[in-house]
Amino acid sequence: MDNTFKAYLSGQLRSARRKAGLTQDQLAEQIGRTGEAVSNIERGKSLPALDTLLAISKALGVPLREFFPVGSFDDDVSPNRLKFEAEAMTSLRGLSDSQLQVALAQIKALGELK
Repeated sequence: MDNTFKAYLSGQLRSARRKAGLTQDQLAEQIGRTGEAVSNIERGKSLPALDTLLAISKALGVPLREFFPVGSFDDDVSPNRLKFEAEAMTSLRGLSDSQLQVALAQIKALGELK
């Protein structure tokens, strides 16, 4: 579970940081940590302490809940898949309703390809 959560959190953080237009070093400066610390979180090497995650949430303007999954993790899901899904969710949240409708249609079409 720990590695699975690290993979999910790393994808969410990377996606939210990029969306905010910040480098790892810029985010690190804003939260009072090192660039290496941010890099370790984004690579799934470490989990941030709660105070660090709160600071990240504030610096990126992202609700804390965005860093936690809605449901439980499936043990058969690869860490890379979790990162991709986290990035996709962050991207989808930033779309307007009409853009989201188009994205959903595209996703459904991709799912029908065999």
